[in-house]
Amino acid sequence: MEEQRVQDTAEQIGKTAGDMAQKAGDMAQKAGDMAQKAGDMAQKAGASMQGKLDQGKAMVQDMQTGAATLARQASEAGRQAVSQAGDVIQSAAREAGSQASQAASSLYQQSSRAGDYISRYAAEQPVTALLIAGAIGYGLAYLIHRR
Repeated sequence: MEEQRVQDTAEQIGKTAGDMAQKAGDMAQKAGDMAQKAGDMAQKAGASMQGKLDQGKAMVQDMQTGAATLARQASEAGRQAVSQAGDVIQSAAREAGSQASQAASSLYQQSSRAGDYISRYAAEQPVTALLIAGAIGYGLAYLIHRR
């Protein structure tokens, strides 16, 4: 259940990082398109609008700088999200491994005690143990040949 929650969280973080990167890319594309259009308009205006052209260039440069900054921030956010997801997954994997190891150790100890108990019982009551083993063998043979 916890592994599923970790996977869901990792998927949500990955999706959010992807969405942020996509939006940043879209905004950068739009800013680039706007910069291109502004450059074309400035060329048509000519020398009589030199002041306006300089102002437009400054605005375009500011837009490009802002878009580049936004793209860097989105990229950094995505990198951090992926890093955090990796840390969460590693932690969950370690915990699952630890729990599996404890369960295996417990199972081994219980089976060892059961084997010791059966050995003592067979040594104390050999005839009863032989009858029980025979009944179990007969039951298994009956089930196998019945099919």
